[in-house]
Amino acid sequence: MQDLELWTLDELCDHAFDIFEELAAENLSAADYTLYQQHYENRGYVDLTPPGEDWVEIMMQDLEPELHFEAQIGLTGGNGEADMVLARILLSREKYESLCHAQWRGQ
Repeated sequence: MQDLELWTLDELCDHAFDIFEELAAENLSAADYTLYQQHYENRGYVDLTPPGEDWVEIMMQDLEPELHFEAQIGLTGGNGEADMVLARILLSREKYESLCHAQWRGQ
């Protein structure tokens, strides 16, 4: 892993957010996209988590926990409501790895 050029975790968050911004309008419902547009400045978030077993099944390959992360992007809840995850994006920390798979709310 020492010869690989890796994103920092902050860079990976920015990368995930860029992907989300590029694809959200075509993959979210109009209502969810509008809600996101109205509230992203105050309530928008991106969290990185280790990829779950569902990603292994979807990708049909083992994922390395040091290299692969799930970025959850959405809106924080208000008034005691739960957070709304709008997209889950599987990414590699390796800068030149093309792995990117997204699951969108409502799909």
